[in-house]
Amino acid sequence: MLINIQFLRFVAAMLVVLYHSTAHVRSVGIDPGPVFSVSEAVGFAGVDVFFVISGFIMAWTTRSATGLDDAWQFARRRLARIYSGYWPFFLIGLVVFSWAYPSLVERSELVKSVFLWPTPRLLLAVSWTLIFELFFYLCFSLIIALSRGRHTQVLIASLAAIAAWSLFSQYGREAYAPGNLEQMHIAEYYMASPYLAEFLAGALAAVWLLNRPAGLAWPWLLAGAAGFLLGGYVNNRVFDGNIEQGYWVFYRVIVFGIPSLMALVGLVRLEHAGRIAPLRFSLLAGGASYAIYLSHTIILTATQHLGFNDWASAFSPWIAQGLFVGLALAILAYSVMHYRWIERPVHHLFLWLARVGRKQAAQKPHGN
Repeated sequence: MLINIQFLRFVAAMLVVLYHSTAHVRSVGIDPGPVFSVSEAVGFAGVDVFFVISGFIMAWTTRSATGLDDAWQFARRRLARIYSGYWPFFLIGLVVFSWAYPSLVERSELVKSVFLWPTPRLLLAVSWTLIFELFFYLCFSLIIALSRGRHTQVLIASLAAIAAWSLFSQYGREAYAPGNLEQMHIAEYYMASPYLAEFLAGALAAVWLLNRPAGLAWPWLLAGAAGFLLGGYVNNRVFDGNIEQGYWVFYRVIVFGIPSLMALVGLVRLEHAGRIAPLRFSLLAGGASYAIYLSHTIILTATQHLGFNDWASAFSPWIAQGLFVGLALAILAYSVMHYRWIERPVHHLFLWLARVGRKQAAQKPHGN
């Protein structure tokens, strides 16, 4: 069931929550302290972890899939998963932002936001990652349909191609330089992004680990964790804390994508060796990671509008930081409830509407 991957999904989601919480901490003059300072430097890279996991899970669960029928089953299953989780939060966000942040609703492209069509004016800003997910689902469906079982060769060729194109775009065209990035066609932004290398690397890691699940585990995991912290240092010292901006996506994928991949390899091998994260917590919190990711900016906006930020700023820095950590834990608690009582039933409904059989649906790890 890949319990350790579920735990990693929880960690990735909470990193993003703490990262966005840091902006609220700073907005009212609260000293960020060690937790939010570290989160500010590395928290956004929870997205890079998600991309690596996504590629890994797709390859892991479709290792024997081939042909048009399997590709169509895969596509329907993944579309059901992404929209069943996203649409309830789109509606919640529309209500909350209409009340607390009406200017955001006015400038958003709502129709494109509903269907996750590429646009820079999404209602839920964090859903830009879902557009990448949808594109990769399309690519993976084509691999299943057309590769005739040669998944590995196609994945290697695709990774080599996107790496070559990213190098050329970064250094030959300077496509990501300020002024040039703004002129990039949105199709290229999503369809030829260095982020795709993270999906592809995760997929190739799955192929490798399916054949060699045993081996070094702790060194991979510890190197990944150390690489993440080093990435935060590089972000602050080399990129002035701005590596998450689109101008630096090429370097971001290298600095944070590689440690994400290493941590994933270590956790999968640890599970193979019988060292598993807490089972029930991992299933619930990992399963709720999608809800954590989609809910947190809505909740942060609502609580700010209700005066939470100003109220927290009246306390000492340490107490105020603790209050924001408590808010992050409240987001986790809400997301677990949403996952159990709303997301899973809606997902099952979508699977039924998409006519995805139980056998195919069961191929996915619980909560993914």
